[in-house]
Amino acid sequence: MSKINTKPLSGFMELKPAEQILFDKIKKTIEENYKLFGFIPMDNPLIERKEVLFAKAGGETETQIYELEKGDEKLALRFDLTVPLARYVADKYGELTFPFKRYQIAKVYRGERPQAGRFREFYQADIDIIGNENLPLSYDAEVIAIAIKIFQDLNLDATVRINNRKLFNGLFEFLNLSEKAESLMQIIDKLEKVGEEKIREYFLDEGLGESEISKIFEFLKIRKVEGLEKIKIENGIFEEGVKEVKEVFENLKALNISEEKFLLDTSIARGLGYYTGTIYETRLNKYPEFGSVCSGGRYENLASEYIDKKLPGVGISIGLSRLFDQLLKKGVIEPKEASYTKILILPLSENEKEFSLNLLSKIRAEKIPAEIDLDFDRKMQKRAKYAEKLKIPFVLFVGEDEVKDNIFSLKNFNTGEKIENLDFRKMLELLV
Repeated sequence: MSKINTKPLSGFMELKPAEQILFDKIKKTIEENYKLFGFIPMDNPLIERKEVLFAKAGGETETQIYELEKGDEKLALRFDLTVPLARYVADKYGELTFPFKRYQIAKVYRGERPQAGRFREFYQADIDIIGNENLPLSYDAEVIAIAIKIFQDLNLDATVRINNRKLFNGLFEFLNLSEKAESLMQIIDKLEKVGEEKIREYFLDEGLGESEISKIFEFLKIRKVEGLEKIKIENGIFEEGVKEVKEVFENLKALNISEEKFLLDTSIARGLGYYTGTIYETRLNKYPEFGSVCSGGRYENLASEYIDKKLPGVGISIGLSRLFDQLLKKGVIEPKEASYTKILILPLSENEKEFSLNLLSKIRAEKIPAEIDLDFDRKMQKRAKYAEKLKIPFVLFVGEDEVKDNIFSLKNFNTGEKIENLDFRKMLELLV
C-alpha cells in the first residue's frame, strides 16, 4: 500500500523550526510597533458569509475566493483583512470608540496560481484607523511613519513612495477622461512592470490622443511637490490633491521622519477602486525586484455596503509571508536559532534527578526558557547533541558535586567555553 503524500499543498507555506522562530520574531517586531502607536488587536472568523465578501470583492479577486457550502449556508474564506474589518465595524458600530485603531496579523486565502512570492494561504499584517463621519488627514502621515519605523527596526533600508488619488481624478477630469478613470488607473498600475512604451499602446487602445497621453506622462514623471504646483492642470480636485500631499509631507517632517525615507511618486496608482486620497507603496532600496512590500491608502467609506454610516479610514498592509519568503531566498535573513531554550540541564544519573528538576523549576520561575533531559538510557554524548543541534547556548551537567555544593559549571555550546564556579545567581546573569 502506497503511503499518503506528506508534502504541503502548493501555495501553502510550511516552515522548518528555525525558520518559524525567525518568522515569529519579524512578526513580533511588526506587532510591537503597532501597539506602540496605539493600535488595538483584533481577530475575527476565517470563514465569512459569501455575500459579505462578494459585496467588496471584484474583478480578479472575485475569481480567487475559496467558496464553501455547509447545508444551505453559502460561505467563503476571507481573501483579505479589510472586508472582515468593514463587517466588524458595521456590526459593532455602537460599541466602538472612534477613531477606531485596530491591528490584525492573520492568514488570508486566495485561489491564485502559486508562483515565486505568491501563496494561496498567507499572512497579512494590517493596521487601519477608522473615523466616524470624518478622519483628519494627520493620520495619513502616522500610518506612513509606522511603516518606516518597522522597516528600520527590521534593519531593512526602505522608502515609502507617496501619491494621492485626487491627483489622478483631477487630471482625468481636466482631460475629459473621467469615464475612463478606472481602466486608466489599472493601466498606470502596470507601468513599472511593462514599461512606458507598452503603457502608451494601452492608452492608444483606450482611444486617447497624443496630447492627452503626453499630459499624463508629464504628470507621471513628477517627483517633487513643487512639480505638482508647476504643472498646468486647472482643476479643483487636482488642487485639493496637491494640498493633501503637501500636508502629509509636512506632517511627516514634524514627526521627525527623515526625508530620505519617503518621496513623491506620481506613478503609484494602486488600482483598487476604493482608494480615494493618499496612497503609498514601500520598496526595499537594495531589492527593488521585490516590488511593494507594504502598501495602503485612504478610503472615504469603509462599510457602505453594510451600514448607513460614513466611515472613512486609512491603513497599511504588509504581505508578511511574501516578504519573509523573498528575504529568506535572497539570503537577506538567515535562521540562527532553532529553539527558544537558553539552557539544557543534564543530570548524570537518577541520583541527581530530584535536584535537577527543582533547579529547572527555579530557572523557569525567573522567566528563562529551560529544558531537562532525563533519558538516562542514552549516552551522555547523544543527550548533549540535542543542545548542539538546536543551538541551545548553555548546557549544565549536574553531578554529585553540584548537588552537594550548589556550585555550577556551564558549557557554552556556541563558543565551546566552560564557565566554572558559578552560584545560582551568577548562573542566571549569564542566561538572561
